[in-house]
Amino acid sequence: MELRTVMLMLAVGSFLLGLLLIVLKYKRTNPQEVPFWIPAKMLQATGSLLLYYRTSTFDALTILANIILLLGCAYEAWTIRTLTGQSVQRRLHTLTSAGIILACWATVFLFPPYRVGFVLLLQSVLYFLPSLFLFGTDRKSSLSLLLAVGYGVSGLVFLASAIMCFSLPLQALNLWGSVMFGIIPGVSYCIFLLSGFILLMLAKERSDLQVLAMQESLKTAETRFQQIVETAIEGILIFDEHYRVTFANENMAAMLGYTANEMLGRAYASFFPESHMDVYRYQESLRKRGEGSVYESCLLRKDGQLRWFLISAKPIFDERGNFEGSFGMFTDINDRKEMELLLEESNRRLTELSNMDSLTGIANRRRFDAALEHEYSRLRRSNSKLSVILLDIDHFKDYNDCYGHVMGDECLRQIASVLASSINRAVDLAARYGGEEFACILPDTDLQGAVQVAERIRQGIRELGIEHKKSPVSEFVTASFGVITVQYSSAISSDEVVAMADKLLYQAKSAGRNRIEYGVGD
Repeated sequence: MELRTVMLMLAVGSFLLGLLLIVLKYKRTNPQEVPFWIPAKMLQATGSLLLYYRTSTFDALTILANIILLLGCAYEAWTIRTLTGQSVQRRLHTLTSAGIILACWATVFLFPPYRVGFVLLLQSVLYFLPSLFLFGTDRKSSLSLLLAVGYGVSGLVFLASAIMCFSLPLQALNLWGSVMFGIIPGVSYCIFLLSGFILLMLAKERSDLQVLAMQESLKTAETRFQQIVETAIEGILIFDEHYRVTFANENMAAMLGYTANEMLGRAYASFFPESHMDVYRYQESLRKRGEGSVYESCLLRKDGQLRWFLISAKPIFDERGNFEGSFGMFTDINDRKEMELLLEESNRRLTELSNMDSLTGIANRRRFDAALEHEYSRLRRSNSKLSVILLDIDHFKDYNDCYGHVMGDECLRQIASVLASSINRAVDLAARYGGEEFACILPDTDLQGAVQVAERIRQGIRELGIEHKKSPVSEFVTASFGVITVQYSSAISSDEVVAMADKLLYQAKSAGRNRIEYGVGD
């Protein structure tokens, strides 16, 4: 077969194999790539095509064709080195490529037979290299041994041809040249076919080994993950996109009173009490928006008891960004939460006690002052009315002197009870103002309504029928009242409102006691 025809066949074959490798590299499912192989085939195809079009004279096109072809052979050697599990250092690769380029340009200074011999010598070296790589690997297969022999034979053919070019005289070289140039194309074409097929098989074998190694690594990672999860102090749950449990470690199951298998497939919502369903719905919406969070919530145990957890949750997405589920780590904080709730309740009770009169059980002076300040400030926005009642038990000192302090305290308690029962709204406040003085705050109440409340209190005290022999007003305990109704004014303070009510109370006492004096604040 003519040399130019073989070079054309090598060019077409190398180009088609390069295209096949490109398709395999960019295949969507299971893409495969061997480093250096695509550029190796494309360089060999280009070099062979340039040799096909070269003239009989030694010119720049011949040098360029030799450079490209030899670089292709070097890249193929690196391909085989990679397939045998060895690495190709960038420095070695760069120096080899530079050496080939310089050596091919140096042939300009050689005699014509030596030029051909030098190129053949370089090509023989580049065929011996992959043979050495294949023989030197620890994992030898029949295919790799066959390919190693093929490269070795090709290297010997090119080496013999190079020796002939350097050693034989010109007459003998012309005689043997026709034989040599008949053998080299055939050897080149055979090694192309052999290497193409076997390298594809070796690449597939390498890919299969990589997949197997990845599977083993994944299996090992899964085993380690399972061990970590199972021995973790925290509880761990994994949910699908519908918030059903797909995984629960033993610690999580134990904290909720289940076995791990019993929890699989259960809806996460089923662990939430009705009072915390708003927490569940909010957290679910966060996860579907791709947001993680750390939150506290109580969950239902299998026995119906509630248990508090600190929950750190993250969403899980597939490779396309679709919501696939979520992952949660649960820390038992039940003891701490119970202590916090007890502390909150204790603080609430302490606050109540600090605002409560210990003798009568109604609000004390502190609570009265704070409530009056708040309600009076609110008038600025509401433009409504506020009424205050001050009352004083008539001749209570004489009562104490006559009946004793124990009976006096009981008298105060009964009158406080009358006040508490005489106000009907939650916003109203009855308080012990000090000693035998009491007060009421009536928000959004006009003067007429406030007087009606005062009268109801006065009648209630009289109906108690508490004997008072020392009172010049009545044989029973009575009280005097001062009632004031105001609207907000920047010129009047809350203390001045009390002072106006106290002034009216003084008028009631001066007018004979057991009566109500009332007015409107200006």
